[in-house]
Amino acid sequence: MKVTVLGINHKSAPASLRDKFVFNQDSLTKSLNEFKANLKTGVVILSTCNRTEIYSSVSNDKVLREWLCKHHNVKIKEINDHCYFLNGSAALRHAISVGAGLDSMIIGEPQILGQVKQAYRISENGNLLDNNLIPFFSKVFELSKIIRSKTQIGTNSTTIASAAVRLITKIFGAISDLNVLFIGAGEMNELSAKYFAKYSPKKSTIANRTIDKASKLAKKINGDSCLISDIEKIIHQYDVVVSCTGSQLPIIGLGMIEEAIKIRKHKPMFFVDLAVPADIEKEIENLDDTFLYNLDDLALLAQEGMDLRTQELEKAFRLLDKLLNDYLINQNTKNVPLTISLKNLFDDTKSKELEKAIKDIQKGIDPTEVCEKLARNLTKKLLHFPTKSINEDKNNAKLIKQIYKLKD
Repeated sequence: MKVTVLGINHKSAPASLRDKFVFNQDSLTKSLNEFKANLKTGVVILSTCNRTEIYSSVSNDKVLREWLCKHHNVKIKEINDHCYFLNGSAALRHAISVGAGLDSMIIGEPQILGQVKQAYRISENGNLLDNNLIPFFSKVFELSKIIRSKTQIGTNSTTIASAAVRLITKIFGAISDLNVLFIGAGEMNELSAKYFAKYSPKKSTIANRTIDKASKLAKKINGDSCLISDIEKIIHQYDVVVSCTGSQLPIIGLGMIEEAIKIRKHKPMFFVDLAVPADIEKEIENLDDTFLYNLDDLALLAQEGMDLRTQELEKAFRLLDKLLNDYLINQNTKNVPLTISLKNLFDDTKSKELEKAIKDIQKGIDPTEVCEKLARNLTKKLLHFPTKSINEDKNNAKLIKQIYKLKD
């Protein structure tokens, strides 16, 4: 599998840099098509709060870095020390560890496999896969599922939401005495809202760009709903604000919160920004009566109790390496009979043509003429099967191009 991955994640770069390389989900298909048009290969792009990774058959990491930086209008020197590039079995091992939740900010978190599958489906629906990516991700999904089912890596996994609740409780007291506003109704905020709901907030509201989606989530947590455009009028009513949208620009600005604090008569507010890029202007944390935490901040808190999960992590990686090793050995073994058959076919063709050439020389025919005839016949014989295959099915042309590395 000639698949490579170029990535930047929570281990290699701070949130401020990761923000710059997020792909907007609404325009991801356009970005994928641009990649394929420029680099002439299939592609899958995984872009989440904690990572941006490009899976393709491009073997030159500089080419990938240049495309990524040009696409996001970022100078390449900003990413050089913060990205990673893997190929072959190393790329496969990394992708499996991502899918199984072993490489997540919160070890064992369950959402990542669904995010990888969604990234794959977007490329699949856009006809943006190739013969390398299809088997690659098939194996990623298969082995990720086995690792999660045969280990307890996802058991009692501390979530970002639970870390936020612990911190809020320390600062404000019981969640049941607080009003909570959730901005965004996507998967991350749905998980957060459902977790907060266990602690029965005094009031819960879901704000979203569309009221239908906000209302649907609000019903699940027995809360209210509103449009994001209404936030400025009501935000002063809330003690806790949890935001996670796909907006490319901040939704909550310094001026909005300064006004809210005045109306609240300086009663503190707690902000949880789960979005990448950030939904909340960072300057808000400089106000006297505000607390602002982003994903990286909460991840540090979520690592409490890590010792128990470390044992499962080690077990999961041992299983991953065994599964991957067994698969690679099987692939190599599977290819041996085909390789031998091809060699025997070519050797047989060579022997027959060489025998004819020797007879011609013994007859006194000019050796130069004999050599030219030998070369022509070998070329003709070796071209016979590929040519016949293309004539029988035009779809085989693409495969022939890949095998012989031919250009259009």
